[in-house]
Amino acid sequence: MSYSVGVTLAIMTISTSSGAVRPVGVRSRTALPARGLAAFLLVAFGWSWGTWWLGPLVADAGDPGVLMALVIVGGFGPAIAAVGVSAVTGGGAEIARLLRRFDPRRHGGVRPYLWAVIVFAALLLTVPAAAALGASVDADGLAGAFVSLPGMILLVAFAGGGNEELGWRGFVLPRLQQALSPLAASVVLGLIWAIWHAPLWSLPGTSQSNLSFPVYTVLVIAISVVLTHVFNASSGGLIPVVAVHTSVNVAAGVAAQALGESRDLDQTLVMVALALAVLVFTRGRLRFPRAASISTPSGEHHEHR
Repeated sequence: MSYSVGVTLAIMTISTSSGAVRPVGVRSRTALPARGLAAFLLVAFGWSWGTWWLGPLVADAGDPGVLMALVIVGGFGPAIAAVGVSAVTGGGAEIARLLRRFDPRRHGGVRPYLWAVIVFAALLLTVPAAAALGASVDADGLAGAFVSLPGMILLVAFAGGGNEELGWRGFVLPRLQQALSPLAASVVLGLIWAIWHAPLWSLPGTSQSNLSFPVYTVLVIAISVVLTHVFNASSGGLIPVVAVHTSVNVAAGVAAQALGESRDLDQTLVMVALALAVLVFTRGRLRFPRAASISTPSGEHHEHR
């Protein structure tokens, strides 16, 4: 935890004073000054970890309904932090800019959304692959999962993962990409993201409680790489990012119902393969806008990576 958070806090030292280089145009949607990152982490971790660790002390986490409520409430930490820090640092104008990331008119067309289909299909392939290796497939469980698919998609998009993206990709990623390469920003954010989930391993009954944390961390970093690509490809739009995040969680849920267990290693291998493919296809840039002449308040011009 200290390493990943330390890296992020170090980024806070980047100057945003009168001589700072600020991105313009499309780039300003995917790279922003790092102001507010430390406060964001304090609020996001404080809200989520407080809910997940202190909640069971005052509520019966053994009750599945209570457990789900705690997980959902805690999951809003990044969104609450993004809105709260934006309000303090920039007022209503900054909140409006943050929420405009949900504008469906963001550039990028349909291609960023195709990643939701690609990821969903690729992760579902782990079911026949596991069956070919001797795993038992519950046909009734698989059918039931597809019947409940619309409800699963809505739940995950609004309260089971997709709701995190206002914070992770909407607030944190643009600030990391101002200081780091897209790949490095993805890895740092992936580490923070994985550590943020850590208390869920202490809550019996969560999907994380039966997973290997090291494997999960690799999985989350791979997902982070893919989501960075989608974010940049949509000029900083969040709707396709939420769609891809939702497809990951829903596909994992469908596969678990079909196989009777969560096969995190299989899912990790699939996502790592997709992340590597994206890196090769984009030559490591993950669709981050290329360098352009950027003016500073002093009137000088610089080439920014």
